[in-house]
Amino acid sequence: MFTQSFDRPGTPTATAAGHRDEHHGMRTIGRLVLLCAIGLVVAAALLVITAFQVARNLDETSLAAERLRAANAIDALSAKGALSDDDVALIGQVGGLEGAHLSYELIADARLQQIPLLAGQGPSGSYLTWTRANTAEQVLLRFAPIRLPIIGGMLLLVLTVLIQLRRVVGDIERQRRLAHRQSRSDALTGLANRLAFDTVLADMAAAEEPFALVLFDLDRFKQVNDVHGHAAGDDVLRTVGSRLSSLVEGADLLARLGGDEFALLSTTRVDRDTLTALARRCIAAIEQPILITGESVRVGVSLGIVPSGDLGLPPATLMGAADAALYRAKSRPGSRYHFAGDEPARAAGLLPLSLLPA
Repeated sequence: MFTQSFDRPGTPTATAAGHRDEHHGMRTIGRLVLLCAIGLVVAAALLVITAFQVARNLDETSLAAERLRAANAIDALSAKGALSDDDVALIGQVGGLEGAHLSYELIADARLQQIPLLAGQGPSGSYLTWTRANTAEQVLLRFAPIRLPIIGGMLLLVLTVLIQLRRVVGDIERQRRLAHRQSRSDALTGLANRLAFDTVLADMAAAEEPFALVLFDLDRFKQVNDVHGHAAGDDVLRTVGSRLSSLVEGADLLARLGGDEFALLSTTRVDRDTLTALARRCIAAIEQPILITGESVRVGVSLGIVPSGDLGLPPATLMGAADAALYRAKSRPGSRYHFAGDEPARAAGLLPLSLLPA
């Protein structure tokens, strides 16, 4: 796990410019799948609503046609006199009215339709009554048993495929993020690795914001490896990484470049005074004894420091300047730090343990 976040405010990150496009496509696919699923549900809802509206309009149109036919038939047959039961039956046949008959009271039944007969058209207070034709229901009963299950099954199948596709896209995205993170993490210390460091360094240099670069190189580490073995050396590297992590700010990036080399990119400490204090604290922390398989070992450290705000160096020369400063620090015995651009006698000061802060 990284001890520093790559997504710190005000600083281009390893996942920002160079890798934003890498996973943008996967996110877009996931969003499109979600939109398709939502669109499918909305379309199905609109289809159901439309079917009910069409059925209602069909019933209303059919009813209006029935009443018009009934009125026309009444006018035609009543011209010869009051309607008889035979005339009403004939009206039912001619007008296509199911169960046409005379009734003498108003019936409150949605299935029945009635037209009052005027004076001379039939017995006083009588109604022409018939059972309305449920055209929409007949159409649904004829076609729905076959078509609706097919349509519903197809919609359900497509929706299921979209949901599964959404899950697959989500799994791919999570695996991509994990692989992306692991490719930029040092497996031994959990710090950022060289790839992550180089990417963030390039982004920070391109942003032209003040930051400092610090290179660390352990002293006497080879002796620990030779005497105690590589497993002990790994323990030393993990301990050093943990101690350095406790000294850096959350917005800074601490990385292991390989071997016994570490690097720090800091946006919170960029001036000489704060970097000097940080260098002394790092030396004090690293020189503390490290317990390895019951034995205590000590390592030292040399630091090369490049405050980019002081030197105004272009990005291509930052690492070169830090390496040169680190070389000058290591050229003299003891744990030392050296600022890039300083004369050796001025900046490469030896720090005895007695002068280090507690």
